[in-house]
Amino acid sequence: MKYDIAIVTVSTNMLHEACLTSVRQLMDATPLKIAFVLVDNGSTKFNAHALAKSHLKEAHVILRNGNHGFGRSSNRGAREVEADYYFFLNPDTCIKDLTLLSRLHDFMKQHPKVGIAAPKILYMDGRVQETCRRFPSWFAPIAQRTKLLPKKLTEEHRKRFLMEDFGHNKRRMVDWVQGSAFMIEGELFHQLGGFDDRFWMYYEDVDLCRRSWNEGRPVYYLPDVEIYHAYGKESAKVEGIVSGIVKNNKARQHILSWMKYTLKWL
Repeated sequence: MKYDIAIVTVSTNMLHEACLTSVRQLMDATPLKIAFVLVDNGSTKFNAHALAKSHLKEAHVILRNGNHGFGRSSNRGAREVEADYYFFLNPDTCIKDLTLLSRLHDFMKQHPKVGIAAPKILYMDGRVQETCRRFPSWFAPIAQRTKLLPKKLTEEHRKRFLMEDFGHNKRRMVDWVQGSAFMIEGELFHQLGGFDDRFWMYYEDVDLCRRSWNEGRPVYYLPDVEIYHAYGKESAKVEGIVSGIVKNNKARQHILSWMKYTLKWL
């Protein structure tokens, strides 16, 4: 069966029941043909198959024997079903607007040149997350993780990168959107070869959006469509590049991905 939309979620010891409950409600509320695909990267804290099936009996559950990273696992999930559009969704999200998929789908249908569209993402307390951003400068991690650069330059970089000059309340084209929740046309996703497998985690969303732009397919931010996300910022829990490399695997992956992205694009 070909679906209108396939929701692809990748989990590793983190799969919120609120996410599954909201996906169930979302699927029940729309006339669109929706598939839910869970790719579980060797979770040990819960039975991913049982948990997913307890909420969504029709779920496609792919159990992997280890943590294969976000991009590679998302690609595996997208190969599971054929769909006009893929909606990549983090497992620590909650969808309260049951028209979300229909509205994103309608926007993409009405604007066929658009490659990627993303909703506004809110913290659980209602604050806005800066998930639409400008392409990063080559020195981004140095500015974010150290005090080596002048304070004024660091501050200017942060404001530009996070688009703090933009109120996040207006529909507009943006450089890229975070991979926690976005929709991409299925044909384009396969044409691009999906996420670049070289990025185990981090920068795979930046890279995908950049390749979409290179194909003449813009990326859009839609603030009138909202989703809630318990954003952890795991890579930033140990400050400093050296400390991060030594003590925090997520920080190491962030720095490695920055290096790969820089060599690829800059």
